[in-house]
Amino acid sequence: MAAVVVSGGLSNALGGKPNKTVDKAMLLRAEKCPRIVFRLVILYLCRSSLERASRCVQQVIPLLPYLLAADDEQSKSRLQLFIWALLAVRSQYGMQDDGARFHVISHLIRETVNCGKPMLATSIMGRDESSDLGSNPKETGTLQSLIQKDRVLSAVADEVKYIKTSKSDRTRQLNELRIRMDENSSLDSNQKKAFEDEILSRLNTILASDDCRRAHFQLAHDEEQQIVAEKWIHMFRTLIDERGPWSANPFPNNTVTHWKLDKTEDAWRRRPKLRRNYHFDEKLCHPPSTVCSNEAVLPVNESKSAFGGHIPEQMKRFLLKGIRRITDEGSSEPTENDAESSGQKISVPEDISDRKGSEGVKDSSDQKDIFQDRKDSCSTSTEQETSEVLTSVPCVLVIPKRKLAGRLAVMKNVLHFFSKLDQSGGAEKQKLNVDLDSEKGNASENTDAIHENVLQKQPKNIKRHRRWNICKIKAVHWTRYLLRYTAIEIFFNDSVAPIFLNFASQKDAKYVGTLIVATRNESMFPKGYKDKTGIISFVDRRVALEMAETARESWRRREMTNFEYLMILNTLAGRSYNDLTQYPVFPWVLADYSSETLDFNKSSTFRDLSKPVGALDSKRFEVFEDRYRNFCDPDIPNFFYGSHYSSMGIVLFYLLRLEPFTSLHRTLQGGKFDHADRLFQSIEGIYRNCLSNTSDVKELIPEFFYMPEFLVNSNSYHFGIKQDGEPLGDVCLPPWAKGCPEEFINKNREALESEYVSSNLHHWIDLVFGYKQRGKPAVEAANIFYYLTYEGAVDLETMEDELQRSALEDQIANFGQTPIQIFRKKHPRRGPPIPIAHPLHFAPGSINLTSIISSGSNSPSAVLYVNAFDSNIVLVNQGLTMSVKMWLTTQLQSGGNFTFSGSQDAFFGIGSDILSPRKIGSPLAENVELGAQCFATLQTPTENFLISCGNWENSFQVISLSDGRMVQSIRQHKDVVSCVAVTSDGTILATGSYDTTVMVWEVSRVKVHEKRVRNTPTEMHRKDSVIAETPFHILCGHDDIITCLFVSVELDIVISGSKDGTCVFHTLREGRYVRSLQHPSGSALSKLVASRHGRIVFYADDDLSLNLYSINGKHLATFESNGRLNCVELSSCGEFLVCAGDQGQIVVRSMNSLEIVRRYTGVGKIITSLTVTPEECFLAGTRDGSLLVYSIETPQLRKTSLPRNLRSKTSSTG
Repeated sequence: MAAVVVSGGLSNALGGKPNKTVDKAMLLRAEKCPRIVFRLVILYLCRSSLERASRCVQQVIPLLPYLLAADDEQSKSRLQLFIWALLAVRSQYGMQDDGARFHVISHLIRETVNCGKPMLATSIMGRDESSDLGSNPKETGTLQSLIQKDRVLSAVADEVKYIKTSKSDRTRQLNELRIRMDENSSLDSNQKKAFEDEILSRLNTILASDDCRRAHFQLAHDEEQQIVAEKWIHMFRTLIDERGPWSANPFPNNTVTHWKLDKTEDAWRRRPKLRRNYHFDEKLCHPPSTVCSNEAVLPVNESKSAFGGHIPEQMKRFLLKGIRRITDEGSSEPTENDAESSGQKISVPEDISDRKGSEGVKDSSDQKDIFQDRKDSCSTSTEQETSEVLTSVPCVLVIPKRKLAGRLAVMKNVLHFFSKLDQSGGAEKQKLNVDLDSEKGNASENTDAIHENVLQKQPKNIKRHRRWNICKIKAVHWTRYLLRYTAIEIFFNDSVAPIFLNFASQKDAKYVGTLIVATRNESMFPKGYKDKTGIISFVDRRVALEMAETARESWRRREMTNFEYLMILNTLAGRSYNDLTQYPVFPWVLADYSSETLDFNKSSTFRDLSKPVGALDSKRFEVFEDRYRNFCDPDIPNFFYGSHYSSMGIVLFYLLRLEPFTSLHRTLQGGKFDHADRLFQSIEGIYRNCLSNTSDVKELIPEFFYMPEFLVNSNSYHFGIKQDGEPLGDVCLPPWAKGCPEEFINKNREALESEYVSSNLHHWIDLVFGYKQRGKPAVEAANIFYYLTYEGAVDLETMEDELQRSALEDQIANFGQTPIQIFRKKHPRRGPPIPIAHPLHFAPGSINLTSIISSGSNSPSAVLYVNAFDSNIVLVNQGLTMSVKMWLTTQLQSGGNFTFSGSQDAFFGIGSDILSPRKIGSPLAENVELGAQCFATLQTPTENFLISCGNWENSFQVISLSDGRMVQSIRQHKDVVSCVAVTSDGTILATGSYDTTVMVWEVSRVKVHEKRVRNTPTEMHRKDSVIAETPFHILCGHDDIITCLFVSVELDIVISGSKDGTCVFHTLREGRYVRSLQHPSGSALSKLVASRHGRIVFYADDDLSLNLYSINGKHLATFESNGRLNCVELSSCGEFLVCAGDQGQIVVRSMNSLEIVRRYTGVGKIITSLTVTPEECFLAGTRDGSLLVYSIETPQLRKTSLPRNLRSKTSSTG
């Protein structure tokens, strides 16, 4: 044991890894082991270090129960001796190690006493009882005293320890309290600062909200100012124009009027109309050398002749002062921008806080803002309604003249675009992912230069606010801008020009497009609305492909024209009038521009549509083929043609003579016209150039097939002198056009619709829109262009080099873009023509008088009005007796489309009465001559009505065709209502009166029939009205009775003829005066018809003449009829004029020239009314009340030899 202690200490002897055999032996020898252990402990406590002593104590304490297990007297004495030894050691060595040893020894004493309590207690209790103790009483008392003393010392030590602990606890608590006080103080300081920050934040929020409200108010105020200025300008021009009361040059006059393109589109996306150009620059009509070099001269605005002496000087000052105050301009003449057709462009006040306001609007885009939803400027209503903004997104409005950065707010009822202007009045350049404003490019010969220069020259003339009615939206297309799908184009059904919006990303474009469509559907078809036929879908690529397939099948079945089909494909392929870099593209269809006449039966007359323009000439194609084979560039794929068939430069080249393209061309050329020899001067010349020039492979644009005005220098621009010394004027036309632009357009259009083109057009579609556009088929067809013209050639989104990206965008914008590929497979050929479906066009001789329906009345009267609609025929006789009969056709018998097979013969006839004859209307006014102009049929989604006028109470009446009851009577005119007209879609009604005004009414879309049960026949609650109670336009300008009317939503026009021989044109949406025409002989106008193709025919009873005009006022032809015409109608296709009258025969004329196409003999009865059915049958009412049916004669009737009267009876019974 001693050796163990010496070598490893007591820890090795007793604690760490003991020898189990030795330990057991020691425990068995109870008489020796405890004494040795106690002595070793004492030795350690006296001689070893504090650490060893402490470890010794820790190891001995667990052994105490074993060491003190025996309960004999010897063990008791040994325990007492050990305790006494420990007390002695503590008193002698306890103060070592700064008193730490004292605590170690005390700890061992306490543990020893605790373990030996039973032995100590037995020893004390048996002290008096035992008489033979082994030790004397003195020693026992001493030991007890020592034990008692140890207890006292232990208590004192515990007390000292407690005091020290208490003192340390108090110190710790004080420190904690101090820390807590510091924390509380810091917390209070932080709370105070947070409170101040919160107050400041709330104050800033309030200020920001106030700034936002102020910005919104400023925005609304600017828009209000703009609307007021537009209305003021409109009123001002109405007063001083040639038909106005203060006109200095009353109509007719010799004043030169300048015109520009009207962006109104018809259903075929044609833009045939012109509008007055109030900002024509007269300097462009003279050579540059004769123009004053003073650049400070402002452009010409309103014609100064309009401010002549006929207007009182005080009134002039008042009018001009009002304009200056509203527009906040120093100029005394109103300004207008020519980029929009929906309203005049009026400058707005400069907003010194506009930047802050714009930021406020931008910052609040995620909040639910409330805007004032104002009606369009074309509306006369001043009511305002609040509309919640569903979303507000930054975007760029792309129009031909410029690109406007701003925000589009989508509301529940309207779309509101507001452009951002900086303090200088220029358009704020908004940085999107697509860099649309070309800050980096400084070249003048690019697209962006046009917009940049225009913005710099006319910064104040930009119309900042534009609104569109969501309910008028017809379609929303997801499309491309600069070959990226970041744009949408929105189309409307009320002839409003489409709008093209470009966004920062594809995600924004799809989100906004989808939201607009959903909002439109929800607005028009609320929950619970059963009829869902008008619901539209967002036209993404999948829907576009489906629409293309549907259109393809319709075209193949001859249900649409070639022109219409090509326009649909252009639209679905992303071609837009708004973006000149991807303008609609049409093919060259003719190859003969030198002959005196065109022979459509010769294939050499036509261009080879199976080849691209670059491959039409074999000699030139060898150059392109050699380029393709030998071209070698690691970064640029091989190509045949370095130029494209459609680009912005090509569009401006063709439309040079038509504003606004004239201004855009000059801007592109640095403010002047290009050299005269390089401008568009000859049709034959440009076609020859397309066959020979290796840098010219351009195709045509849609205007070549409907708009002759772009071929004429009607504004007398001075384009310069050619090398041969001749000034450049109108475009030189082919000999077969006879010098007439209208004839050229007619022939070109006729060629497009010819059988040769119809049979081969699918080849050209494959090249431009189909499977030959890309890949191996394109190589085989020699149809490969420069790689940057194709979608996906470069990824501009991930391009980090801004200079490179800007350069690529410039190339894409200027050198052409290949249309979106629509078809991946070979396009089918068009089906054969169906002559029987369009007999007037293919076989006018097949139409004959097939039946006569005699009047069943005892006192027959003349049929004043006849019309066919929805398989019904409406008849009104002289005595104001109305009846409705059934119109029997092959369509009804077969239950399908209007088609015929070899085993099915055409059948047309009059069936039984749907509504028996009954009296309608009120008594007529005196001296009123009733005719077809006094009646019109109105079709609504729920019911059909007859509109009648001419009664003595100066009203017009709405009569139900289902039961003959009068539904509504409206009296707003100051005199007798003389004529009525309804648009083809049944949404607008126009009325003319003896009071020389024309009123335009909106047709409601309510279910009148269901609500009339609780009303009397003549009583209608206002909410059940078919026609609005008040007109939205009152058009003036006539000096005599209105005798005839035409109104069209598609053409956005109201044409009215009067007794003094004048015809006045107004726009339908805005009520803006356009022009006036005068009958060549001044005769009163009796009849007026206008086709959807922009042809207008007047008829006058006084000289029996028919006069043909274009929609832009050009007189085209005059023909005299052989007798008085009582009815003049149009075919459903709009290409034929059908006339009938006192001679009892029906004459069909061409609407292009008024030449007679066919005469149909009658039965010697005077024809008083006429209509042309959709099947191109004629229904003619006679003076004796009979009804003549001209239709395709059936073989059965041709084979029979029945008398005419028996044949009539057969037809009348169906």
